[in-house]
Amino acid sequence: MKAKIFSLSLLVALIFALPCLAHAEIVGRTSDSYIHRYTADNGQDIYFVSNTEEPCVEYDDVNFDGHPDLAVVTTMGASNTWYEFYLWNGSEYAYAERWTSDIINYYLVNGKYLVSMSNDGNAGVLCHAQICAWDGNVLKPVRTMVSEEETNIVWENRTMTETINLDRLHVVVRALTSIEGSADVLWEKTYDPMPEDQNVLDEMDMHLWQGLLD
Repeated sequence: MKAKIFSLSLLVALIFALPCLAHAEIVGRTSDSYIHRYTADNGQDIYFVSNTEEPCVEYDDVNFDGHPDLAVVTTMGASNTWYEFYLWNGSEYAYAERWTSDIINYYLVNGKYLVSMSNDGNAGVLCHAQICAWDGNVLKPVRTMVSEEETNIVWENRTMTETINLDRLHVVVRALTSIEGSADVLWEKTYDPMPEDQNVLDEMDMHLWQGLLD
């Protein structure tokens, strides 16, 4: 591979080690969150909602155009951080649209891809990942990976029974093929018993990125 892909455990450690570059001011409340105002380096006021009283606002060139953008923390959890982006368009910061799921624990790869990868437990083996690319100011998913406990659903008449096997891991990697969300399965595997080593994360990364970094 031409880029180093971090294991999730290392990625999360790096995210929480990053300094908070700026804090925003609370200007209001919702039922369960805070309305914040952040004054950017150009004097522009950015308003956003976050679940924390002191959310970080980071400057990062997330769309790879050579100019720092704003990465705003909207939710801070124990193992995951949710972001929204405001892109610099030459005169101001504009909210970045996205056709993706939530952006969590993002990192940048090869000056082309923005990756979201949640830590859902089991030392990072359980996760949801998205490799995303920009189309103008719209962030779109290119490839996804879901790694979760094996789940079986059985319908009997109007009754649904869901069984989760905590000892088996099911992983599926999909390539997005249309704006409607159609996807082709590129790789699928069930691990029995539930794996707990770095080699499994490496195998998952390999299949997630296969063909994108060549």
